[in-house]
Amino acid sequence: MLRRADAVLLAVLVCSWGSVARAVEVRGGGSKSTDCIAVIDADGANSPAPPKAPRDVDCVDGSACDADGLRNARCEFTLRLCVNSTHVTGCMPERADSLDIEHAIDNGDPRFDTDFQALQLRTSHFGFPDNESLNDCSLGSAITVPLRPPSGNSGVYKAAKKQLRYTAFGVGNGKIGKDKDKMKFTCRPEGNGMYSPRDLFTGTFDRISQQVFATSCALSGCHDSESHQANQILLPGAAYSQIVNVTPTTAAAASDGLKRITPGDPTLSLLYLKIHERPLPVGYGAGMPLIGQDVSDQLQEIIRLWIIGDGTLGPAPETGWVDRTDQ
Repeated sequence: MLRRADAVLLAVLVCSWGSVARAVEVRGGGSKSTDCIAVIDADGANSPAPPKAPRDVDCVDGSACDADGLRNARCEFTLRLCVNSTHVTGCMPERADSLDIEHAIDNGDPRFDTDFQALQLRTSHFGFPDNESLNDCSLGSAITVPLRPPSGNSGVYKAAKKQLRYTAFGVGNGKIGKDKDKMKFTCRPEGNGMYSPRDLFTGTFDRISQQVFATSCALSGCHDSESHQANQILLPGAAYSQIVNVTPTTAAAASDGLKRITPGDPTLSLLYLKIHERPLPVGYGAGMPLIGQDVSDQLQEIIRLWIIGDGTLGPAPETGWVDRTDQ
């Protein structure tokens, strides 16, 4: 990451639509007398365009300002949070005492975001309160913005946004105060906005995790890390070990020899039955998901095919594409 200079807010490379990105220190708003308590050190701030001081990032999926460099219906942005910045005109930093990011705590907040949680954890480096180190920055962290999926039968992904907001407390210009900052990250589709499953996911189980579990199951009050109903977490990255060859807590299903997922046999896989069967056998509990629309017939079939597997990958593989699941 490039070193910052006093004039960095004016010396910005415009990286919109795929040109080269550079690190830019973004004040993020708030009173000028306290705006040095905390700043955002981001890659490629480009909106609004110079000569105004850019404070947001507007990026096309797969272009240079997308850190993962892939056309995969999401943009990845990298940033650091810094305290006691000496690069803010009109503000002399003395001390930073706290920095709290909105939607970073998994406490039932419907807007909880694991990216913000990870970024908040990075701030433990600052050793609050009484941080008097000038230009002290956290480790780099990623902010991922998925495109909005198609609505209806259009098949076209659309632009999406995510906004980072935080409040820092400390001392600037000899006065105790707070610094409320924000930065917006916009991801736009590349080309015609049409994406295939292989553009979007790394394999069959990743597709199931993202399209079924993340949207219908790993929700507040259900199978997220806070609620983990039936002692089950279905967040991407955790789901596989939670379900494959795991005995369910539903006594009747366990007594009948079911697993949450029984590799090779959908009829002995309680999770599949809860999504697919109506009505369920007596004692098997409620159908899933409890909230929102039923899982589509197409995704139910993908789950069934994944459980059965194929001759190359075997049943219920964690990685790779099972035959006929990439359509």
